[in-house]
Amino acid sequence: MGRPSLSRLRVIALLLLSFTGIFISSLWFGMNSQKDNVPSLLTQLIPAGHCTCSSWTNFNCTSSLADGTSFPASSVSRERAWSFQYPRDGSNIALNRSQCATAFPGLFEDVNRAAAFWESSGGITTEKLDNIPLKNGMAHAAIYNGELYILATKAAQHDHRRKIMAVLSAVYRALVAAPESVPEIEFVFSIEDKLEDVAGPGLPLWILGRKSSEESVWLFPDFGFWAWENPNVLVGTYSQMAQRIKESENKMVWSEKIPKLVWRGNLAFAPKLRRRLFEVARDQPWGDVKEVVWSRKDNFISMEDHCKYQFTAHLEGRSFSSSLKYRQACNSVVVSHKLQYIQHHHYLLRSSGDDQNFVQVERDFSDLPLKMEALLSNPERSQRIAENSFKTFHERYLTAAAEACYWRALWDGYAKVSHIMANKTAQHGLPYESFILQESSAIMNFEAVAVEA
Repeated sequence: MGRPSLSRLRVIALLLLSFTGIFISSLWFGMNSQKDNVPSLLTQLIPAGHCTCSSWTNFNCTSSLADGTSFPASSVSRERAWSFQYPRDGSNIALNRSQCATAFPGLFEDVNRAAAFWESSGGITTEKLDNIPLKNGMAHAAIYNGELYILATKAAQHDHRRKIMAVLSAVYRALVAAPESVPEIEFVFSIEDKLEDVAGPGLPLWILGRKSSEESVWLFPDFGFWAWENPNVLVGTYSQMAQRIKESENKMVWSEKIPKLVWRGNLAFAPKLRRRLFEVARDQPWGDVKEVVWSRKDNFISMEDHCKYQFTAHLEGRSFSSSLKYRQACNSVVVSHKLQYIQHHHYLLRSSGDDQNFVQVERDFSDLPLKMEALLSNPERSQRIAENSFKTFHERYLTAAAEACYWRALWDGYAKVSHIMANKTAQHGLPYESFILQESSAIMNFEAVAVEA
């Protein structure tokens, strides 16, 4: 047999290039389309991308919802006569350490974990803190003599700036309300989605969400607890949102809620994970799962309207999804796949038992139909799970009081393993009160200038 002709080779090469181009274009379309218009076969071919769909996190919470032994444990016995009561104490951001420990057992699990890690690693030194590269979406600050000082901030766009300001404002609020002295610390935090976006492992960085393998980092409450808005939707403060939801919930009874599973979101984030939910829920009588096209607000519904449903789905995105706290503000059943990322309050999640406060399904949603059928056939159980979630999160662990307690517990735990003398750097920083008066452009790329003695 003779050699293939040059023209035949050219045709084959052209076909291969065309097939490769079509394949790449199809994958790009499947990963970036915001509409429910991707064939099932293509969904299976989409790589996991930002979301490692084969892994998930098992929470190991050593403190139960009922005890009062978690960090900080000092002088708990002296406060036994006092107990947390909602709504009386929900907005009290000035609880002392003992009251915080009594009110929120289990909330400080990740502080304990990080403190134990750094204690076994020799503690946090100036050298280790200096090894954290300050990239876009990060800030360097210190607490000294009861004051918050800003040392540096970096923001690539106004979204970064808003989030950084929200975090600093939340720190300041917890600081000025502290009824007891707080430790002097120097720290760096990131508002980016993932640790790998800004730094490598082994650094004492404060972040919003972590994988279980990322042991050196410290978790802090996300910026939405202060307030959140973007060009598409104004959410406001978390307290405002929770109050609007509570007022709406007071007008409804369980039987009047829509007996469906609701989810709205952008399919371009974690497309394999999110499109799989669409495939499973499509044409199901209990499914109300739709994509949101933000440019036109197609299928958009407010968070308060999510609460009109008996069941609300929670899905991770590029990493964690900060929307969980809004879903937990509803008196509805949160249905979530096995989570890969941990946020500061996730240790209070219970997927079984008398305290069950959400329903957990597989990451491929293969068991979702069976679990939805079980929930719909047993409305008493479904209502109990929803009420457990509402009491646990809306009325306790996601209150302003709980957030302030967590911030101060974070400072205490961090200070116990930190060998940094905050007074040496804080004096060069800009006080928070002055920092917030700067122009937005200055906040985008701020660095305090050391003053010569």
